[in-house]
Amino acid sequence: MNAVLFGGDARQLEISRILVQHGYDVCMIGFEQIEIIDDNVKKIKTDDLHDLPIDLFVLPVSGVKKNGEVDASFANEPLFFTKEIADKIPESCAVMSGIKTAALKQMIQREVTFLFEREDAAIHNSIPTAEGTLMIAMQQTPFTIHQSKVVVVGFGRVGMTTARLFHQVGAIVSTAVRETGKFARASEMGLDPFYMEELHTQAGQADIVINTVPALLLTDEVIRQMKKTAIIIDLASMPGGTDFKAAEAAGIQAIHALGLPGKTAPETAGKILGQVIVNAAREWKMERGL
Repeated sequence: MNAVLFGGDARQLEISRILVQHGYDVCMIGFEQIEIIDDNVKKIKTDDLHDLPIDLFVLPVSGVKKNGEVDASFANEPLFFTKEIADKIPESCAVMSGIKTAALKQMIQREVTFLFEREDAAIHNSIPTAEGTLMIAMQQTPFTIHQSKVVVVGFGRVGMTTARLFHQVGAIVSTAVRETGKFARASEMGLDPFYMEELHTQAGQADIVINTVPALLLTDEVIRQMKKTAIIIDLASMPGGTDFKAAEAAGIQAIHALGLPGKTAPETAGKILGQVIVNAAREWKMERGL
């Protein structure tokens, strides 16, 4: 079986190792600056895709950007995914991307597996995300996390793991939720849940506000209620859930912390994604009788 890793970062190095363990020969595009020492892994160029039989094609975690560019941390020049490349991928090949983007949807008309829409990827990946968030909070504040007042906006997979971690290190954690079931779960975990409508009041009491929701919830109105010494850490995908201009105008530090697993724990994040990719490829083939 042949797999192509098209761009990416340090996580792809661990992904390639996991794929080799499961019987794949791996071709990596956009990794000119990396020395490959595994006989089952080789570097190729985009033009080499013409005659290459492919069973698995993996795009970076961040997907495809507006102009077709993909993240390629170890490439000598920008790397672009085009419609011409998409058309070369055989129908019998599973195509995967970290997230869904409008640019990718325009270029490829076939089914794509989006890894972070999978429960296994999102839950496991929430762990290095939460740890990276804690690291930022410790680095950017002059006070201990212990006994600090932390508001976590959103109580999905990332929000739940992040709230639990901050609670475990002694923070006083409140969580903004929309659903009664999430309210009950947060309460059961020893947290202090509140409904999203109360965000402007609760944020005003916080030392640290952590947003996990990809919608504008930390508005100018909410930010104006916050303490000048507070910090916002926004984990939501672009464009985030914070009015960053309002935060700047208010003198409140706001950090858009994207891609934390790849930055703070690339080896672990790569292992997680590698296993998810193997599982997703197996399921894809079984569904089609391949």
